[in-house]
Amino acid sequence: MHSSLLPHGRARTRLLKARENGYLNAACCPSLAAIHSRWCWGLRLPVVWVERCSAYSRYGRVHLDLFTTLHTLTTLGREALQSLSGNATVSAHDARWERVPLGQLDALARAVLRTVNRSGNYQLDSARTVAVDLGRPPGAIAAPPGPVRQSSAAGALRRAG
Repeated sequence: MHSSLLPHGRARTRLLKARENGYLNAACCPSLAAIHSRWCWGLRLPVVWVERCSAYSRYGRVHLDLFTTLHTLTTLGREALQSLSGNATVSAHDARWERVPLGQLDALARAVLRTVNRSGNYQLDSARTVAVDLGRPPGAIAAPPGPVRQSSAAGALRRAG
């Protein structure tokens, strides 16, 4: 994303730090999660972000979203994420931890990111890879390769040279 499209001030600093850490602290502005998700989608990375439950709460939430990748969590991956903290809601495509003490938010976000990227905890989602395959609708047949034609400009250059 071009730097002129980034927000200014504290929000911009949080986005730049999220790119370094791999997860976003969206405490000051919930709309940052959408910007960060777009960036992760372009790189096919899982999205991890943290936020407070309310403005002055001593607790927060950690979110994981795999819709930006072509992967889903395996059973082993779901169990590993569930074991990070007991109050997790985990599915094949996303996970969420509620009422995490503020002091533990960053550590849990780092642990979630490491766990999700560990080999064996994710698998290729075949339903989404079929749809992405070469941008063709299912059942479309590729055109057979025909004779290669040169442009008239290339032929003129060859005749002149």
